[in-house]
Amino acid sequence: MTRAGVLRTSLRLLTWCCVILLAVLSLLPAQEMVRTDLPGQFEHFIAYAGSAAIAMAGYGLSRGGMRVIGGFWAYAGILEYLQHFSPGRHPSFEDFAASALGVLCGGLVVALLWRSPAIRRIVGR
Repeated sequence: MTRAGVLRTSLRLLTWCCVILLAVLSLLPAQEMVRTDLPGQFEHFIAYAGSAAIAMAGYGLSRGGMRVIGGFWAYAGILEYLQHFSPGRHPSFEDFAASALGVLCGGLVVALLWRSPAIRRIVGR
């Protein structure tokens, strides 16, 4: 397998690790949560921006960037809704909006970086 193939496979595996981690962190009961000193919406933004960036780097060109972004938007909405069923948690439109904005920003950064000839050489595209 080429270096680009190993990188792509690693990014795809890391994408699914992010998907699982987002679910675990989103659905943990409130008393088990450990928060940073950052505002909650900023935590959402960072988590989803990073996850979307990884997913775009691993799947973006082969799956289509809008599919990756749309998939993460839907996932963020589903996880927010499911907080109804997690003790001490509640869904929030503001949290969803922060997550969706993070997805868009993370995805766009990688999509713009793809245009760089140096990056294209690294990933073999």
